[in-house]
Amino acid sequence: MEFSRAHIVIIDDDPTNRVLLKNVCEKLGIGIIDEAEDGVAALELITRFQPDLILLDLRMPKMDGLELMRQLRANPNFDRLSILVQTSLQGEDDRVRCFNLGATDVVSRPFHLAELKARIKAHLRSAISSRVLFDFRNRIQAHIEITHSFLDAILPSPEKIEQISEKYGINCSSVYRPHDEIGGDLWSLRGMDEDNLSIVLVDASAHGLAGAINALRVDCLVQEYNDELLDPGTFLDKLDAAMAKISFGQLFAGAIALTYNKKTGHVRYAGSGIPYPLLVKDGFVQELKTRGLPLGSGAVSLSSESFEMNKGDTLVLYSDGWSESLSEEPADLLKKADLHKQDLAKSLAPESSLIDDLTLVTIQRR
Repeated sequence: MEFSRAHIVIIDDDPTNRVLLKNVCEKLGIGIIDEAEDGVAALELITRFQPDLILLDLRMPKMDGLELMRQLRANPNFDRLSILVQTSLQGEDDRVRCFNLGATDVVSRPFHLAELKARIKAHLRSAISSRVLFDFRNRIQAHIEITHSFLDAILPSPEKIEQISEKYGINCSSVYRPHDEIGGDLWSLRGMDEDNLSIVLVDASAHGLAGAINALRVDCLVQEYNDELLDPGTFLDKLDAAMAKISFGQLFAGAIALTYNKKTGHVRYAGSGIPYPLLVKDGFVQELKTRGLPLGSGAVSLSSESFEMNKGDTLVLYSDGWSESLSEEPADLLKKADLHKQDLAKSLAPESSLIDDLTLVTIQRR
């Protein structure tokens, strides 16, 4: 590893020691070398430039090395800063005190140059690797936050769910819990016209950031084919073909799409590669059959099925993260659940840790 971009601050009140240490650093190819003759000047340099490593003397005017370490370690910005203390103190208690105050390493004077070089190189390698990993983590976190904002914009807000529920005479509730910070599940709820609403639930392949990106890719296609939703089978067929075309067999998703008519309670639906929706009528739980293959192969051929929802009937849509998190079969849970709770989906979702992304949507006709 070369050190042309590495940054070291030499902190020592003795000019001779600073010259010696600077020569050592220059021979190691270190690109940026700053100097300070006391702790006050050093703290200003470190705060301004955040170097990779400091070479710290203990006995200095204005602020000694021990106080400088106290102040640095009290600041979270310097948790990862490597501090190599160089001192003439030989006692074990002195060295232990340095480590307790936050020293990364201690080297004794008079220096053995080969050992000093080896220690500087070792700590620089560690500091640079840590910085690279930290920067990479920050970039990934930024990508996650951006993706999270996209997902939040797509998922129905509580206000939208309430508005749609009032307009179309239903009680709708939902739970969305990604396995990681973000996940590959998505669902949408929208009014198509004055009488019909549509719901689409997607469980894209992969988890975390990869799953979320896949879900967003699928959602772009969902938006493109929204006009086909009056026939859910045709809608999913077109979604399957489009996914296969753009991903070359690398993007798959289970999905269910349905339309609901508020005047008649008539529901048309189609699904593929996703758990069977459950319809609760008069205390009986019925599985609504869907096809088996996930979308994305280009080989799915679906036809829309239909049924009627009467007042009080409850429809439950979910990704497999819900059924996998339960200690009993979903149908058995629904048989004994109070389906008239205001936030039904939340009452049905376990609080236990998840092994998959979980989406649960309930629709009850008023």
